[in-house]
Amino acid sequence: MILVLVAIVAVFFAGSVCGIFALIVLGIHAEERRARTTHAPSTVGTVSRRLLTTRTGEKTPEKVGR
Repeated sequence: MILVLVAIVAVFFAGSVCGIFALIVLGIHAEERRARTTHAPSTVGTVSRRLLTTRTGEKTPEKVGR
């Protein structure tokens, strides 16, 4: 009985991970299409851009003084 419960939970988590991955991929494709036009970003595009950004802050090395 416990093995069946563990299998059901594993399938649920695997489906959740696949769903999140699919949304990220759709957001990337939507952003690529949006970059070629002048449309406003969608919610999925905004989330994927925020998730995949490599920026760590607003300050750039040129603006940081010694």
